[in-house]
Amino acid sequence: MKLDFILIFLSILLQSLSGLFGKKGALEIERFTVINAISNLNYLLSLVCLGLQAITWQIALKKYPLSFAYSFMSGVYVLILIFSFFVFHESISLNNILGTVIIMIGIIFLSMGNSNKAQGGQGYKNKWLPII
Repeated sequence: MKLDFILIFLSILLQSLSGLFGKKGALEIERFTVINAISNLNYLLSLVCLGLQAITWQIALKKYPLSFAYSFMSGVYVLILIFSFFVFHESISLNNILGTVIIMIGIIFLSMGNSNKAQGGQGYKNKWLPII
């Protein structure tokens, strides 16, 4: 069961990395054309990440209800905020931090509320987070 849940986190990571590589690619290309995009390593890495994300996401959805699994996809916003600060040196405001904390609290509440419904009603051993 923990391995199944890792697929959700891997999917979140891959989608976030796709955004990171996409931005890096966009910054490297002066004018967007299909040729420029497919010859740019960062754009290609972005597409690879999206392809792998689609695969891991579909496997995760076979194991968990959509309403449960999809609530964790908001974790992408958390990772993007971290990447934007450390990789692109973008500023982070108090509103960014508060919004991220609210998202994380929401993920915890959603996982608590749906833990009995996940995996066809089998539930989890721990009521707080399904990965513990």
